[in-house]
Amino acid sequence: MNPLNNNPGNDGSLLSAPECPPPEEASMAVSAGRDVSVYHQNESLFFCLPNEQKSMIVRYLGFREITRLAKTCKYLRDLVKEEKALERAWYRRFPSEYQNPLKTLVRTKDEQQLRDWLMPFAEKDTIESLLTQKESIFFPAQLFFTNSKLMSRCEKFKLVEKIKITHGATVNSATFSNDGRHLVTGSDDNTAKVYGQEDDGSWEPKTTIFHNDAVLLANFSPNGRHLVTASKDHTAKIYALKDDGSWEEKATITYEYWVISAAFSPDGRHLLTASLKQTARIHGLEDDGSWELKACIFHEISIISADFSADGRHVFTFGDGVLRIHSQSDDGSWEIEGTIHERLIVVTRFSPDGRHLAVYIIGDGLRIYSLGAAGSWVKNDSTLHIGTVESANFSADSCHLATASRDCTAKIYGLQDDGSWKKTAVIKHDNVVFSANFSADSRHVVTIDGDNTAKIYTRKFAETWLEKASITFTQPINSANFSADSRHLAIINMDHTAKIYGLQEDGSWLIKATIVHIGYILSANFSADGCLVVTASHDRKAKIYGLRRDGTWAEKATIQHNASLFSATLSADSRHVLTASEEDYKVKITELQGND
Repeated sequence: MNPLNNNPGNDGSLLSAPECPPPEEASMAVSAGRDVSVYHQNESLFFCLPNEQKSMIVRYLGFREITRLAKTCKYLRDLVKEEKALERAWYRRFPSEYQNPLKTLVRTKDEQQLRDWLMPFAEKDTIESLLTQKESIFFPAQLFFTNSKLMSRCEKFKLVEKIKITHGATVNSATFSNDGRHLVTGSDDNTAKVYGQEDDGSWEPKTTIFHNDAVLLANFSPNGRHLVTASKDHTAKIYALKDDGSWEEKATITYEYWVISAAFSPDGRHLLTASLKQTARIHGLEDDGSWELKACIFHEISIISADFSADGRHVFTFGDGVLRIHSQSDDGSWEIEGTIHERLIVVTRFSPDGRHLAVYIIGDGLRIYSLGAAGSWVKNDSTLHIGTVESANFSADSCHLATASRDCTAKIYGLQDDGSWKKTAVIKHDNVVFSANFSADSRHVVTIDGDNTAKIYTRKFAETWLEKASITFTQPINSANFSADSRHLAIINMDHTAKIYGLQEDGSWLIKATIVHIGYILSANFSADGCLVVTASHDRKAKIYGLRRDGTWAEKATIQHNASLFSATLSADSRHVLTASEEDYKVKITELQGND
């Protein structure tokens, strides 16, 4: 394995450009019966540009274009290396919610920890060459681009079981923190267990959180510094990570009935909890580390769902046919900004920018409520979808909305300059459409119907959507998920297979791999870099497939349990697999290493 050819100097520097030669005398030749001018050894005008302009042009190119540029000549190859253009273009494929955990991981590791992390796949010269760039702002892109490339070269992974966690009853949740350094599990045995990764790579128990009834869920805050558990004992508990690596209880929130949801705001400074009966509460993190009650939200009978908007500035709660929207004021208080009284609300979804809310009301269709200039929520004048809506999802850029309906159609709506929403595409199916989901780059939509068919549409221009694939299976489709870089799609079928489709240069989607189990597949999750897929099945196996350098996918490892699996996920750095089984109440953390 060759060490990386990286310049340890200033990352913004450029190579010296070759001198631009004067134009040469053109000679004449004949082509297809016509006289044409032939120029010999004329340089491209690109080489005559100032260094800063060449740098800017290269930075605007996509990954595919930069790959081709690097093959043109030695000067351009060296320019691409000097600019770290390939690594940066690859990294730009991923939205910020995928980039942020990777950046956090880099910040939390010192130089020796990074060496230890790279060691299973990289040679010493490669590691040392890469670490010379540690202070560069582009280091996260370089690090994870190199990691993905090295893992892709590995034909088979060596599996190293790091720890096996056993509960006394069914495990309801098992979750990594965003930086991959901690794990929390929640169980019907009334406990949540927290484990942390040590500097030597081992995983050690950090604390056990006790409740008086089953723990329904346990989640970390986005920055991994806090976690919350919710239980049937009518309480939610907040724990904080201390500087010495231990976890300390900071608050217990008590309700009169089950806590059905508990979610941190995107910045981790607020927590929204909701009880099945009547009440939701917003707590805020104070400067002294305590959590203080900021707002109580009441419903007459029950609350079905509650959540933050993606910007963390708004909260919706829904129950008893009433949808309430609370917004945070500049002084930090939370005030009610909208109440929608409809007994038959079924679907509610915030747009990622927090400025729009899709609400489906039986008998009244799908409507959009938008945040007005005065902070109030205003209903759009038109009804977007008349047929029964199964799902409604906004694109990541908040400019598009996709609906799935029982009227055998999915519809895409685009946000107009005047704030209205216009129908831009109708995707027709032969049966009920159950879901319509966008890719992370907002350019693709996949729909699933009850006739075992998935369709992929791609946005060609601002409001033009074209069908790129119609895929029919022999059994019902369980789910379809895009990778973070929007270049692959995993479809789970009830015939015990998961199929991976890849985006081609001409915009079509072709099947790249079929993952076969002998039992029902519950999940197929991509790694954060889109280069791995892990499946969980009732056949007691988790299978890991990896993307090769030639664009094909191959099985790289299989993790075996003694009971049916209900989940399998990869850590943010793609190095650890978290698997959880149902019948033997066990959770495993398995490290992926290069197979020497």
